[in-house]
Amino acid sequence: MRSQSYLSLPLAALFANLLSGCGDSVSGCMSSQYTQEVELTPEDYAEFQKNNPFTPDPNSPTTSADASTTDASSGTTDGDASTTDASTTDASAGTTDASAGTTDATGGELLTEAETCALVCKYRIDEFEKPLDCEVTKEATKVVVACTYPAYCEGRRHACVTSRGERPEADPAGAWLARAAHDEAASVHAFRSLARELAAWGAPAELLARIDAAVADEVRHAEVVADAARARGAEVTPPAHVALAVRELLAIAVENAVEGCVRETWAALSAAHQARFAAVPALRTMYEEIAADEARHAELAWAIDAWLMGQLDAAGRDAVASARRAAIAELQASLALLEEPALRVLGLPPAATAVRLCGELDAALWSRAA
Repeated sequence: MRSQSYLSLPLAALFANLLSGCGDSVSGCMSSQYTQEVELTPEDYAEFQKNNPFTPDPNSPTTSADASTTDASSGTTDGDASTTDASTTDASAGTTDASAGTTDATGGELLTEAETCALVCKYRIDEFEKPLDCEVTKEATKVVVACTYPAYCEGRRHACVTSRGERPEADPAGAWLARAAHDEAASVHAFRSLARELAAWGAPAELLARIDAAVADEVRHAEVVADAARARGAEVTPPAHVALAVRELLAIAVENAVEGCVRETWAALSAAHQARFAAVPALRTMYEEIAADEARHAELAWAIDAWLMGQLDAAGRDAVASARRAAIAELQASLALLEEPALRVLGLPPAATAVRLCGELDAALWSRAA
C-alpha cells in the first residue's frame, strides 16, 4: 500500500487549522489575518474617492454595479463610507490626502483616504466582510489598496447516479438545501455501488466496513438536510440511479480521486465552515455533525486512493494524478465565480474566502499527493 504521509493531520484537525488561519502541523500557525491587494489606475481610484465605486473590475466578467443595489448618485453607502454628494465631481481630480475631508477641483467633497480604501475593499473584494485594516500606496501609474481581513478559520457522486437535484425554488437557501439533500441521498447509492465494485476487486475488509459506516452516515445526513430544506418551503427530489457492471480499476480510481479526494474533501471543509458561521444555532449544530462525518468520509477516500494506486501501473497512477489536478483546477475556478449573498445564512464562505481556503487546502494536502 502506498504511503499516506501527506495526511500529516486528521482532516478534522487540518480543517480546524485552516478555518482559524493556521496551516498544517508542518508549516505551523499562520497569521490570524490575511491581506488581498487591489491594483487601480489613478483615475479609478479618483472615482472611488468621489464615492463612485462602479468602475469596471478588469478581473471580473461583470462590473461591481451588476452585483450591487447601492445608488451611487445618491452618495449613500452601507456605512463603509460616508454620505457625500459625488454627482458633480471631476474624475481627473488629483488624489490628495483626504484625511480631513478635502474637495476636488470643482468643489465636490471627496471621501477620506480611509473611507476610500474601505470602499475599494467592499466593491472589489468582499461586499459583506469589513476589513480589519486598509492601506493605500500611490505610485505614478497605479494605486495599490491592501485590504486586511480576519482569517476564518455536499456529497460523493458515482457513475450510477443520474440526477442532479436542482430545483428553481424562490428561496435560494431552501433551493441549496434541497439540492444538498438530494446529493446526500445520492451518496448512499454511490457508496453502496463503490463497495460492490471494490469487493469484486478484492479490497480489504476494513475499507468495505468503513464504506458501510459511511452509508449509514449519508442516510442520516439526507434526512436532516431534507428537513431543513422543507422548513424553508423547498421540495426535495429523490436521486435517480441505475445499476452498473463492475468497472475497471482505473475508472474507479479516477472517480474516487475526483469525487472523494477532491470534491468530498472540499465539501467536508465547507461543512466545517458552515458549522462555525451558519446564521442560526440549529444549522450550526446540523453542520457540526455533518462536518465530522464528512471529514471521516474524505479520509476514507484517501485510504481507498492509497489501496487503488497500489493496484495500478505507473501509467494508471499518472492518469489518476492528472484527473485529481484537473478536478482541483475546476473546483478553484467554480469557487471564484460563485457568489450568492443569500446563502450566507447557511454559513457558506463568500467567494474570496472559499478561493483562499481551497488554495490553502491544496498547499496542505492535495499538492503533497501529486
